[in-house]
Amino acid sequence: MRIGVLGTGHLAEFLIRGAEGLGYHFTVSPRSADRAAALAASHGVNVARSNQAVVDGCDLVLVCLPAAEGVDILRGLRFRAGQSVLSAMAGARLAAVAAAVAPAAAACAMMPGLANAHGLGPCLLYPARTEWEGFLAALGPLHVFGDEAEFVTATAFGAMSGAVFFWMDALIGWFAAQGVAPAVARRLVAETLRGNAEVLLREVAGLEDIRRGIATPGGITEALVRVLETRGALEAWGGGMDVVLQRVRG
Repeated sequence: MRIGVLGTGHLAEFLIRGAEGLGYHFTVSPRSADRAAALAASHGVNVARSNQAVVDGCDLVLVCLPAAEGVDILRGLRFRAGQSVLSAMAGARLAAVAAAVAPAAAACAMMPGLANAHGLGPCLLYPARTEWEGFLAALGPLHVFGDEAEFVTATAFGAMSGAVFFWMDALIGWFAAQGVAPAVARRLVAETLRGNAEVLLREVAGLEDIRRGIATPGGITEALVRVLETRGALEAWGGGMDVVLQRVRG
């Protein structure tokens, strides 16, 4: 299956990496000649002469353009009936994308990016488009939405995903400062979070029950959580997500 990709930034690279070896072939735009050449050398993609050449040569078109100018770039291209366009531009709404690519069909997606390069990051899709679901499912767990408001709210997870790397970096730095080898600290933090994430996916108990079972009164977990709550660290995540939600809702 051939997919045309508009944009050659990090997100495009991550998605191409994640789908490597799964039967997908990509044609990318020459938006950045150096990055396009690097993708051709490392992943065997075809580099088209122009954005319009990508559109002309592919029935499926994945849009990884910068959100600030992506819709305007789409308006300047000629799409055809029978094509399907998937926008991975953060904040771009379906109505704007659909109007820009008519008469092609349109859908919107959101994913964290780097995790998808390893087939691990969740992908959001709105609305359901069977021609894209197999591709997205190859990149990680797929969530298909039938309600745009719910989809837009869920896309805030993209910022959460990125912020978690900063949180992990702070924890790794703390362990290293206390004398733990940096490589060990990195694995310790990553393995702890991966283990806890698997608990949420596998356990049927609610979070309140899980928290009750792990935070022994007077124990070290309770002590850490008390400090975080006192300093507003946990509540600050909600405040930050409110800011992100305002952005994605436009």
